[in-house]
Amino acid sequence: MRLTRRGWNNVIIIGVLAFIAVIQLPGLIRARLTTPVASVPSPAVIPLFAQDRIIQRLLLPKMAFQHSVAGWESNPSITLDIATFIARWQTLAGTEVSEQQLVSLKSQLKTPRTVEAWLVGYSQPQRITAYQLPHFWLFNNGTGQWLAVTVDADFLFPRLSSKL
Repeated sequence: MRLTRRGWNNVIIIGVLAFIAVIQLPGLIRARLTTPVASVPSPAVIPLFAQDRIIQRLLLPKMAFQHSVAGWESNPSITLDIATFIARWQTLAGTEVSEQQLVSLKSQLKTPRTVEAWLVGYSQPQRITAYQLPHFWLFNNGTGQWLAVTVDADFLFPRLSSKL
């Protein structure tokens, strides 16, 4: 028995479909046999400042930064790039700390540092309370949220002789 051209086309089509089925079959079987693993939600990373808020003036415990027409100025004068430093604060984000975690950390919260961030278009500053713990910083962003941020102290609070 000879196959016609139409018969050979059908054989090729059936062969291609069988090949695709053989390639896809292990994945389909694996998907049917495995049970979905409940994913553990990762802790939320929350920015210290909302995306639409831009720092105009930043008051740290021992220094102040002000944006003017000429650019950023500091009082007292420091040798680091102030625009880069302010950008660090502007983009600072941390992991949200739950109420239960906060209660367990209360005994370690010794000396707070208060930061005032005056934002463009706002008449009142955003007051931030920061606590330095052995492995991270704990920030209250002024809206009741507590954030854990892992950065070096000089990254946020430069020394007066700092040369970042």
